[in-house]
Amino acid sequence: MPRKRIVIAATAAVVAIALGVAGFVLMNDANTDESAMTASPAAETATVTKTDLVERVETKGTLNHGKPATYGTQLTGTITSLAAPGSKLSVGTEMMRVNERPVFTMHGEVPAWRNFEEGMADGRDVMQLEQNLQALGYFEDEPDERYGWATASAVAEWQKDNGFEWSTTLEIGRVVFIPGDVQVSAQQAKVGDAASTSVLEVTGTSKVVTTEVPSSMRSLLPVGAKVDVKLPDGITTQAVVESVDPPVEKEDKSGQKSVKVPVQLSLTDAAAAEAYADVTVNVVTTRTIATGVLAVPVRALLAEPGGKYAVEVIKNGAATRVPVELGSFADDLVEITSGDLNEGDKVVVGE
Repeated sequence: MPRKRIVIAATAAVVAIALGVAGFVLMNDANTDESAMTASPAAETATVTKTDLVERVETKGTLNHGKPATYGTQLTGTITSLAAPGSKLSVGTEMMRVNERPVFTMHGEVPAWRNFEEGMADGRDVMQLEQNLQALGYFEDEPDERYGWATASAVAEWQKDNGFEWSTTLEIGRVVFIPGDVQVSAQQAKVGDAASTSVLEVTGTSKVVTTEVPSSMRSLLPVGAKVDVKLPDGITTQAVVESVDPPVEKEDKSGQKSVKVPVQLSLTDAAAAEAYADVTVNVVTTRTIATGVLAVPVRALLAEPGGKYAVEVIKNGAATRVPVELGSFADDLVEITSGDLNEGDKVVVGE
C-alpha cells in the first residue's frame, strides 16, 4: 500500500485539530518502516526558511458615508423650508426655516439646552458658541465660558446680519450644534410639518468603511491601525481604523447569537472610492505572530501515530522522514520548533 500524505489546511479550525486530535494516524504498510526511500522525480518540494509568520485576516465591510444621525430644533412652529439631501451643513449654514425664520448649524459637542443671554451661568456651550462666532468673524476675544459683553455684541451683530432684530439674546433652537461638517442624507420631515428635534438625517462628508468583527479579532484592529480595503473593481486602497465601538450581541438569520465589535475606518485616499456608495468591500488586516522562526508549508506535514508529525527531507536524491514538533500556524506556513531540519533544506509537499 503506498504511503498517504495528510495535507493540513492552514485555518484556525484545523490548527486546533492539528494540536489537539490524536486520531490522525498515518496507515502504512510494512514497507513504510524504512526511514529513507528514493524520491519521486515528480515530487513537489519547498525550501525550509527562517521567516516571520504573518496571520492574514479578511472580513466584509460596507463603504458609505458612515452611521447617520438625526438633528432638528427645539423651536416651535411650522417648517417652511429644509436643506435638500446632499447639502453640506457647516458653521453658520441654514439647515431649515421655521415660520420663515432660519435655523443655523454650528460646530460643537454640547447640544443647545438653554437660551444664550446676558447674566447666564458660565458653561462649555458658551465657549463653543464664541468659537463659532469667531470662525464667522464676529468674536475677536479669546473664547472662554463667560457670556460677557463681547459675546453679547457678537451675537447681536450676527443675528442682525441674518435678518433678525439687533438682540443680545439667542433663543434655544435657533442654532443646532453638530460635531463637524455633515451632509444631509435624508429628510425626516417635510415642509408644512411641525418643527421637532427629528427633521434631518445627516452623515459625514467623507466616505468611510464600517465593519463588524468577532471579539477575537478586536486586537487586530486598534485605533490607528492601517489595513487594506479591496474595492469592487479589485483595486486595493489603504484605510486607518478611526473608531472601535463597544461589543454588541448580534443575531444572524438562523437565530444564532454572537458578539461583534463595530469598527469604522477612514480611507487614506478618498478619491479611490469616489465612484462607489453603499457597496460591500473586503477589509484585510495582518499581524505577526512569530518572528525569525524555522517554517515549512503546512502541506509538508505528515501525520504520525500518537498525534505526532513528520516531514520528508530530500537528501542526496532520497526522501528521509524526519519527526518534527510544531509551533505557531499562520496562513499556509507552520513553525518547526524541533527536529533534524535546517534552513535551506528541501521538503516534499503534498498536492
